Amino acid sequence: MLALAAPAFAATYDPLDVIPYDTWRASSSMTAADIQTFLAALPGPLKSLVIADYAGVVKPASQIIWDAAHAQNLNPKIILATLQKEQSLLTVSNSSNAARLVKAMGCGVWGAIDPKTGLTTNRSPGFGHQIWDGANKLSTYEITYNWFPGKTKTVTAYMTVDATKTVSGQIVHYDNTVPYDKTIVPANASTFALYTYTPYYPQRNVWDIYVRYFGDPHAPARLQPVYRFRNRSTGAYYYTSSEGTRYSLIAKSSRTWVYGGVSFTIDTSSTANTQPLYRLSNIKTHRYTYTAYKSTRDAILRAHPHYWRSAGTVGYVSTTATGGTPVYRMENKKTRAILYTQYASSVKKLTTGKRASYWNKGVAFYLGRSDPAPTPVGP
Repeated sequence: MLALAAPAFAATYDPLDVIPYDTWRASSSMTAADIQTFLAALPGPLKSLVIADYAGVVKPASQIIWDAAHAQNLNPKIILATLQKEQSLLTVSNSSNAARLVKAMGCGVWGAIDPKTGLTTNRSPGFGHQIWDGANKLSTYEITYNWFPGKTKTVTAYMTVDATKTVSGQIVHYDNTVPYDKTIVPANASTFALYTYTPYYPQRNVWDIYVRYFGDPHAPARLQPVYRFRNRSTGAYYYTSSEGTRYSLIAKSSRTWVYGGVSFTIDTSSTANTQPLYRLSNIKTHRYTYTAYKSTRDAILRAHPHYWRSAGTVGYVSTTATGGTPVYRMENKKTRAILYTQYASSVKKLTTGKRASYWNKGVAFYLGRSDPAPTPVGP
């Protein structure tokens, strides 16, 4: 089974601050194409699922997830993590998938009793309703239950107690796990929503899943990671900010690519980051080069039209030094691969001395920074 490598992070679990609110409301963190590529890299059934949404319109599962995330102003990564937490739909692929899909988000399933039959029922049957209704409940619990800072929540926790039983006439001691009511004070509306949706303490499961696939949820949502990959055969470095591309290349990592984690992050809220970082590919050498200057890109394409092709953009950066963090460019002397770093110490280490394997090409561009964004809006 493929285990996707998460972005570089230093995540610390806090049961009272599981998911920060800005991450919770980052509904644009993935495109529908990103979601599809993510699902395609995993063994679960959702990658090929085409099914009716809550309104009866037949769509791919990835589109249903994206639609719900945007309509409910909820991070689609939260929906994906919940699908795994409730029914393991990212990783389990077997004959039980049909039963899992019917209660995909665990929404309206537990404790729902049909008054006519007295049997457990499902108030949101079907994948489409599960995604829509589950996302709606997660998004609106702060309103439904009138959350405010300091509001308490009573949940079920478990403790281990000493118990005894008689075996062959002998009293045997053993550890017994028993539930009890625990009153907590969630630090934010998003953590309150998690405990309302699944009232068990702690919410470590959903946090573990989020960290495994998406990195630290406490990393500011406005900071867009730029991921680095190295081609095993050419040594060329490929940079991308696309989550979908990251998942796709990691899936091929054993054959073609080595995942290098996060190279740098772009503050998408900074007004200084307006210049596209252009990517160009060489169809002869299979190398890549990058520039933040349109004139440079156009000059390369004009000078070598038979070799170089425009290969899109990595993200938006700044060419202004004022208030920005410099990103240095180095070029491998053997492979001509372009390596970026924010650390001057790394440049010195890799480019100094007779045996240095890189040339120092100076500052390539800057990363503008802004003050923390205002609190995101609710549902």
